[in-house]
Amino acid sequence: MKVLYIQHTSVLGGSSKSLFELIQNLPPDVIPHIICPNGKYSDLLIEKGIKVFNILGIPQFDNTRYGYYRKFRWLILLREFFYLPFLFFKILSLRKEKYDLIHINDITQIYSLIFVRLFLSKNIVVHCRAMYSEKDNFRTKILRNILNKFVKVIIPIDKSVSNTLININNKHIIHNGLSLKNINIENKNRDTFTVGIVANFQRYKGIIEFLDAANICINEKKLEIKFNIYGASYQNSKSLKDKLFQLLGFRENLNQIVKEKIYSNKLKHNITLKGFVYTTDEIYNNIDLHVFPSHLNAAGRPVFEAAFYKIPSIVAIENPFDDAIIDGQTGVCIKEKDPIGLANAIEKLYKDRKLLEKMGEESYKLAHKYYNSKNNASKIYDLYKLILKDKNVQK
Repeated sequence: MKVLYIQHTSVLGGSSKSLFELIQNLPPDVIPHIICPNGKYSDLLIEKGIKVFNILGIPQFDNTRYGYYRKFRWLILLREFFYLPFLFFKILSLRKEKYDLIHINDITQIYSLIFVRLFLSKNIVVHCRAMYSEKDNFRTKILRNILNKFVKVIIPIDKSVSNTLININNKHIIHNGLSLKNINIENKNRDTFTVGIVANFQRYKGIIEFLDAANICINEKKLEIKFNIYGASYQNSKSLKDKLFQLLGFRENLNQIVKEKIYSNKLKHNITLKGFVYTTDEIYNNIDLHVFPSHLNAAGRPVFEAAFYKIPSIVAIENPFDDAIIDGQTGVCIKEKDPIGLANAIEKLYKDRKLLEKMGEESYKLAHKYYNSKNNASKIYDLYKLILKDKNVQK
């Protein structure tokens, strides 16, 4: 079974890690090839012996709840149009490969979908990794028609995402996963309670709320807590494109803002910038509590990663489904952009270690139920087989 995967980003983030977990857990009769932008992720794939077709960039059309185009954000399409011919000629160059199936790793890759449908294969699977725009406008209707006409199966990663795919056919919820063989839980014998966030330096990740909550906990509540930030900072670029994106507010260098907040609030002994960390063991064996205060109203990949280490999470989310987080049982739900609420939740679990431990155990059970990589890869493999047998894949 020869499968072409198309990955839209080059960074080692949630979507790329989830795709890597999938490929690593599929049966050996699946031969994966991947189109991927140049970067750390493609380097990792090549290192693991996976066939990679590098490309300058993958054009996208973002119609997710957070990233949909409005006002100046329409100008981002200039970048996507620039990448368009690179993708077109890359797809054309692969016609001789004769792929059995194409797996597009995010629903934002609408151009990839059209090109592979025209030139490579009708057997197309598309992942949906973020909550989709529920606006009933012309844009959404056009995209919905394309998805329903061209895609055999759409895979939302959880119930929350699936709920936003209104009038989309053939949805099959299959969760992301983590390989259990890669988890080594160590006994925590730290003297200081440690809170961690796993996020690149992007405002929508909630990094500013995390710093403000740390300031409240340390300087106002006088709690003896350490805070670790696991994630890469965005470095300034001299390219015209990046300068333009910064000027228009599409990209922000939070590196300096983060450091200034730490310095001005006298938190340099309490907050540690860990940078990007490759192994989950190195992250979750060194924290007692994980927080995910993003602006996405969702529980991201780090939430279930932490759960496999029996660490509960505080998540900025309203009305979550039971496959993400159960408020008061597997973690704590707070409002978006609420550093005071985040600080209060941290204080509660800092002071009540029995509750913290109980939530950790419950989150561990939830993670095993939904997020086992081997089980979820098997579900996707079964979908592949049904598609290749030309059978209707019922919900």
